[in-house]
Amino acid sequence: MDYPAKIILFGEYGILLNSNALAIPYLRFSGRFRFPDSLKRHYSQHESESNSAMTKLNHYFKDHSEDFEFLDIQQFESDLALGMYFDSSIPSGSGLGSSGALSAAIYDRYAVNATQNDLRNVKLNLAVIESCYHGVSSGIDPFISWIHKPVLFRNMDDPDTTVDLSPFFNTYTLFLINSHSPGNTGALVNYFMEKYQESGFRELIDLEYIPVINQTINALLASDFSTFEILLTRYSKLQLTHFRSMIPEKMINHFNHSLDTGQFYLKICGSGGGGYILGISRERIKAEAYFSLNQLDYTVVEQLI
Repeated sequence: MDYPAKIILFGEYGILLNSNALAIPYLRFSGRFRFPDSLKRHYSQHESESNSAMTKLNHYFKDHSEDFEFLDIQQFESDLALGMYFDSSIPSGSGLGSSGALSAAIYDRYAVNATQNDLRNVKLNLAVIESCYHGVSSGIDPFISWIHKPVLFRNMDDPDTTVDLSPFFNTYTLFLINSHSPGNTGALVNYFMEKYQESGFRELIDLEYIPVINQTINALLASDFSTFEILLTRYSKLQLTHFRSMIPEKMINHFNHSLDTGQFYLKICGSGGGGYILGISRERIKAEAYFSLNQLDYTVVEQLI
């Protein structure tokens, strides 16, 4: 089974503090477990590195077994001994959930006594697995990869899988713009949570950033696109002003251009710092003309699900 990448449309960082979030699977990139060809004498570098990384992860599971009682760690270890690896096309450090896809695959294959209809519990367990990578995980990335559907989170523990994003995709074009520089999710999440301890930044997040996230999502789901674009402008300005370290330096001028012209809107994708930037536009032709003129490497995201 394939486990797709994810795109958080809205709610990055805020969801760690219980804001709303809206996310979709992105099927262009995905990963799955594979076993090496038994006829081959040598594993490829990719197969060997993936197996080695998961073996280290399994050691962590065993050392903290009380936190992973919902996993069949012994079977995981046995499969790794047979050379199992995770064959993934999701670029690491891209903001598209590479660790989330692996976490979803591990849960799906090795969860014991799992009640798949208890979505809250599934998401909690997925967050526990992914926390091995980032220290703090909302569980959104692996949950999206696991459930293969768009999901609205009214808070960190309340996933709603019945959202219809057709009106949004019928009105706007969604772009992924590759910054060609890697991000570091763990370091950036730690930086954000440390920064949140400062009273001024905490007030900004609680009184401005989180309300804008929630209002933007509500306007999108209500198809109130006039309000949506006003809020989206505020969203982008807040990130440009207060999330500067999460925006690749080479993208700063493009953020400013988007706010000056309104031809498109830019925001960080996932934890930011590198990887992809998310673009949203009602004027696809103008947006693509600008991206091409400025030699930006972009991809149009279709509504795949």
